[in-house]
Amino acid sequence: MKFSFTDDQRLFAEGLRDLLANECPASLVREVWENGTGHSPELWSHLSGMGVLSIMAPESDGGMGGSFVDAILLFQELGRAAVPGPVLEHMAVAVPAIASTTFGAPLIAGDSIATLWVDDSPYVAHAAVADVIVRKDHVLESFDATDAHGMDGGRRLFTVAGGERTNANANVGGLDPFDAMALASAAYLIGLSERMIEIAAEYARVREQFGKPIGSFQAVKHLMSDALLKVEFAKAPTYRAAFSASTGADTTTRDISMAKALASEAAYRTSRSTMQVHGGIGYTWEADLQLWMKKAWALMRSYGDANFHRRRVSGFVLA
Repeated sequence: MKFSFTDDQRLFAEGLRDLLANECPASLVREVWENGTGHSPELWSHLSGMGVLSIMAPESDGGMGGSFVDAILLFQELGRAAVPGPVLEHMAVAVPAIASTTFGAPLIAGDSIATLWVDDSPYVAHAAVADVIVRKDHVLESFDATDAHGMDGGRRLFTVAGGERTNANANVGGLDPFDAMALASAAYLIGLSERMIEIAAEYARVREQFGKPIGSFQAVKHLMSDALLKVEFAKAPTYRAAFSASTGADTTTRDISMAKALASEAAYRTSRSTMQVHGGIGYTWEADLQLWMKKAWALMRSYGDANFHRRRVSGFVLA
């Protein structure tokens, strides 16, 4: 199999990176943590205007008709910027799954916000800013959300009660919402990891010890290179999983699990290594690194952690 991204796919991702560099700096990520919303309406509007939120909606419903292959680099760029709010849930599940329903038009236009409630989880991310909550077989409106005080201030968790229920099928091209989010999260984790390495590298170039930048020390180089190796090793399986999901391959579930396991392990190694480069201060509120680290720690455990997905891969291999 020969597979590579098209020029249009790469240019779209580069354009998104440029947009986020201007519209989603670390100061904005910090702001939505501090104001307790975990969401930026202005950033959401920019993403909608660029077509990011509707990339996976069918063209017949006013979307861009894209697949996971078209979206996977975008998920990665969203992770690099630690974009807050229900962007993954909205893009990867809600929009493609219910675009043809009465909920579709405002979701595609970005005028309405959707998040996802997966299986039997007691918590729903971003419920307070969402207009609708998508479940596997129905959509909820007019619900009550109570803050559950999650680790990541840009991905706030809530318990949900009540609401008006409308039956709907939330499969994404035959893909279970859990798997769709595992795949999107894998790409997002890769982006988070890439940015954590960049933050640590910037710090290592200016932080001096014994009269030299700590980045010149072999031990620091080894920490960073080991983390980078993990991240690069996770990319190809993630892109392969996007291809499998887009083409309806029989191996899609296995490929997604492999991607999520490797991306989660890469994020874990990267968070440990970059915090060590910072001498532990990367965990403090004043350091931007902690914004990326805590988001990585939250997503590593969401939609199946590395152990869950490794067991699922072994089940396919040994069956």
